[in-house]
Amino acid sequence: MHQLHTEQQLQFPLLWHGRLLTVAPGDGVPMAVEQIYAGMQLGAGVVKRGQLSSSGKYQSWELQAQLPDRATMLALFTALEAIPGVKMLL
Repeated sequence: MHQLHTEQQLQFPLLWHGRLLTVAPGDGVPMAVEQIYAGMQLGAGVVKRGQLSSSGKYQSWELQAQLPDRATMLALFTALEAIPGVKMLL
């Protein structure tokens, strides 16, 4: 019988891709994300404006970063969620 795994094992370093959903227009988001990337010394850091919601209330942002380990990943998620206007990190 095979043991079931409820969580996949992540292999670090890894290239992470994510999305932020913010209150529109979110013009301060790119600078805030870039400052987080710089402070954490993350390579391959990208922040790019995504789609605006049909109501114009929310803006999505496409993110990418090279993460060296799990602790850095969790710290990044915490920092991104703390950006003013962020509603959700995916």
